Amino acid sequence: MVERIRPLIDRYPEYDQVVRDLFESNGLFVALCQEYSDLNRDLARLERSVGGSLQNEVKGLKDRRQAVEEEILTLIEGCCPV
Repeated sequence: MVERIRPLIDRYPEYDQVVRDLFESNGLFVALCQEYSDLNRDLARLERSVGGSLQNEVKGLKDRRQAVEEEILTLIEGCCPV
């Protein structure tokens, strides 16, 4: 489990327990965590081999990752208002 949420815990350490609780109880959150993890992996791969033709793909992945982060934060903050 921790491997699948590690990128989120690293990004938002202040929400560590909330992330763990949501991962255990919310299917949508689990799916978003998986997508976030996949996007991070794909971005790292592309950035290592980036050429001029991949710039648009990198930007698209970064934009999607930002959208997923926003969805995740909406769920986190709905569970634990700041």
